[in-house]
Formats: sequence, C-alpha cells, structure tokens
Amino acid sequence: MHLIQFWLVVAIVLPVALLQWWAMRRIHRKNLAAERARRLSAQQAATKLLHQTRQQIAQLQQELAAARLAAKRPPRPALPRPTRIPTARDSLMKILDEAPQPARGLPPDGFAETMPSLQFPHASQYGSL
Repeated sequence: MHLIQFWLVVAIVLPVALLQWWAMRRIHRKNLAAERARRLSAQQAATKLLHQTRQQIAQLQQELAAARLAAKRPPRPALPRPTRIPTARDSLMKILDEAPQPARGLPPDGFAETMPSLQFPHASQYGSL
C-alpha cells in the first residue's frame, strides 16, 4: 500500500510542482522584461541628458574663453576726433596776429610821461588830482 500511495502522491505533487515552476518562471520573465524596459528607458534618458550637458559645457567653455579674451584686451572704439569749433578767443587772437604791430620806441624827450593825464578831468571817489 505504501507503494501505491507513494505513486499517487508523486502523480499529484509532480504536476503541481511543474505547473508552479512554469507559472513562476513566466511571471519572473515578465517582470524581468519590464525591468529591462525601464532600465533601457532610464539609460536612454541619461544618455540624452549627458549629451545635452556636454553640449552646454562646450558652449560655456567657449563663452568663458571669449570673456577672458575680452577681459585681456578691452575694446577701443575708433572715435573720430571732434572738429574744433573756433571760439571767440581764437577769432580775436587771429585778428590781433594779423594786425600791424604798433611802433614802440622811446618818448621824444627820452623820458616816460609822469604827469597825470587830464583825459578824465572830473573828480574820482578818492578825490581830485
């Protein structure tokens, strides 16, 4: 009897174990495929971010190099020289330069005039002469 019971247990347990193994294998493979898809998606996103980051770093390095070059050599604008507008003083100096020089010489008697001029005969605030 024991032998029949043994075969009966084996006949029932073995298909159940095989069915359970097959179901678990199928579930595990399904979960594994989902994890692979998530990992692949995350890897693609990380690769895209890495590519963008490298481009941004290259652009920033170019801007930094340009800024350093600009800091070394400040720009010198080529401004035209302002035209000089003649002023009243310049006009007067030109007239005086072109005028004939007065004849300077010694007074007729050799001495400078020491007497007050009678050109302004009225009394000043300091009194009369």
